[in-house]
Amino acid sequence: MSQTRSLLTACAFTVAVWTPVPVFAHGGAGLSGPAAWSAWSLTPEISGSLLLILVIYARGAWRRWTASRPFARIRHTLFGAGLLALFLSLQSPLDPMGARLFLAHQIQHLLLRMIGPMLVILARPQGVLIAGLPDALRRGLAAPLMSNSALSRFYVFLIRPFVAFLLFVLSLYFWQIPSVYNAALLDPLIHWAMHLTMLMAGLLFFAMILSPRDGPSNPSHSLRIVLLFAAIVSNILLGAITTFKSTVIYTAYDIEVRLFGIAPLTDETVGGFILWVPPSMMLIVAILIVVYDWNTTEKKRLQRGLEMRGLGKSAPEEPSSGDESRKNMAAANQRLAMLLMLTVLTMFTLIVATAVFVVSLG
Repeated sequence: MSQTRSLLTACAFTVAVWTPVPVFAHGGAGLSGPAAWSAWSLTPEISGSLLLILVIYARGAWRRWTASRPFARIRHTLFGAGLLALFLSLQSPLDPMGARLFLAHQIQHLLLRMIGPMLVILARPQGVLIAGLPDALRRGLAAPLMSNSALSRFYVFLIRPFVAFLLFVLSLYFWQIPSVYNAALLDPLIHWAMHLTMLMAGLLFFAMILSPRDGPSNPSHSLRIVLLFAAIVSNILLGAITTFKSTVIYTAYDIEVRLFGIAPLTDETVGGFILWVPPSMMLIVAILIVVYDWNTTEKKRLQRGLEMRGLGKSAPEEPSSGDESRKNMAAANQRLAMLLMLTVLTMFTLIVATAVFVVSLG
């Protein structure tokens, strides 16, 4: 848990500081359509920070490999993909284009709030990052931070299931309020706060949802699934409001003409679709991961129970009634998980069908 806290601190630093620019917080003033695709906004504060994190990770992975403690390649891939998503959200042409298109801004927020944090947390890179720090920093900075009781209590509070869920939903809903959104689009400081809070809320939420531990302090798998369902519903509500509205509400985009000649209402309708469908897809993937972990945990509990009885892998063909009940419980959980998955997939199919229908009408 303390290691995850150090990861959140490192990722937050990547969007902590950048130089304010006039008129548009994204730096999209005067941007033309043809030049938009090559408008990479590379800054040392963000690109340098991400590169530093990558170097520390690579050093830690090398040290673990040479210490005969291999780290699964899939985790390396997930961590690299997560950093790439954060890089694209903040340094690619999406950033300046987000000042001139609502739909581009929503893609940026999808990468920053959901895809990047989810991939980074799935990689579980805490141990590798700590191993990659220089010895002096590990002893003089990381160790005191991780052993600080006040910081630990604050972090434990933030990843309580309902706190993390509330922060995750508010980090989207609050910033989509038209007056707040328009202000963030024009003011660099508010824009900085928007991106930082979205990133931190995403990291905290997925740290709670995808926690690998199965202890009394961790939320149950069923609660995690319920919270993911609730997050999907919140996406549906906000996406529906944005998609079905008949007036333009994010007027700051019309200080200059929207890019590529896209009509304002069409821009916001497609942006509502992006708010609606891709995040729901990511949350469905998260539900699948939680269900898989749930079934794996049940199997481990059953195996531990057999081993404690002295049965282990050599258990007799006719198990005791207690072992049979455990197997029945595991089977019941698997059936429940399949039912939940069918429900989610049905819901998602309806979401996609409705959204495609609305966009086609527009």
